[in-house]
Amino acid sequence: MHGSVLYYISGFATALFILLILARKARLQRVSGEDFSLELPLFGCVATYKPNHSGRIYTEDYINHRRSSSLLEPKIDLQKMMDYAIRYDVDYITTTGDRPDGSWSDGRYAFCTMSRSHKRSFAIHINPYINTEEASQRLSLQLGTWIPPEDVYPFLFLHEIGHTSGTGNRNFFAAVINHTISGDRHSLSKRRELFRLKSEIEDFADRFALQELKRWKDNPPSVLPPLHGHSHI
Repeated sequence: MHGSVLYYISGFATALFILLILARKARLQRVSGEDFSLELPLFGCVATYKPNHSGRIYTEDYINHRRSSSLLEPKIDLQKMMDYAIRYDVDYITTTGDRPDGSWSDGRYAFCTMSRSHKRSFAIHINPYINTEEASQRLSLQLGTWIPPEDVYPFLFLHEIGHTSGTGNRNFFAAVINHTISGDRHSLSKRRELFRLKSEIEDFADRFALQELKRWKDNPPSVLPPLHGHSHI
């Protein structure tokens, strides 16, 4: 009897100890407005949201938006960017780089990740400090077609849009997970297969970007869906 009681007590104490460690390691970050992302060790990211108050403009969000948009606005049509973002399930566009401190590695232009919130699936990172003349030469050589300097930012953005599942491209993030859980991920055949798959996905994104680039230049930005309700202006 005493042994079973001690067993339950020790189990409870162990669970409490683990819970305390998880609580100490938990990180709560504000995504935007009143939306918070809670990250727990072992469990990953848990996002909770309060009701959306569309009439509110948060000062901090506005300041951050203006900072990022001021870096990109001279280089690319922001309204066209948002048209594509809405259409292809992009949660946010950011100028945060690939390094831990948010800066950019040399030669890194842009990349697409899964979003940290649960509102939309993807996030697109764009380097605002690209030398477009150099990038034009590099991209033109890589693609075998001329990408003028003024088209560098639209092409890069559309290339990252080409990584989203709405374009019909295979999701590279899911491919990595599938290869990881399938076992023997370090084998030569697995690495070759993953490299081949990544190459196919990049080629698809390039084709999508080149195809959409003509539409980007020819078509004016679309008007966002009208707000519901009546205007009081």
